[in-house]
Amino acid sequence: MVKRRKRRQTGNRLPIPVWIVGLAGLILVAAGLIVLTERQGSNPNSSGLPYPNITRVSPAEAHNQQQAGTGVIIDVREAPFYEEYHVADALSIPEDELTAHIEDLPADKSLIFY
Repeated sequence: MVKRRKRRQTGNRLPIPVWIVGLAGLILVAAGLIVLTERQGSNPNSSGLPYPNITRVSPAEAHNQQQAGTGVIIDVREAPFYEEYHVADALSIPEDELTAHIEDLPADKSLIFY
């Protein structure tokens, strides 16, 4: 008669390599979530737009404010671009000259820059 060896039972334990792979996967997922949270959660500028604290208005709202006399549209592009095409009644103040003319702008109206 041939004697058979009994296999050693490990119970419900997974082999060690599976644990290592699982743990590494969890660490990677956690690190990814932390990076995403830091990029989006605390950043008010998650849209990527410059000047995130400046109120943005639609072209229609800008036009309505201009027509009502409650807003002034200011074209901050260079003069050749303004001369080629601009919004009707818009002021032309190139961006690099804006600080020199800021005192000339009305304080009682919305300033709409484009």
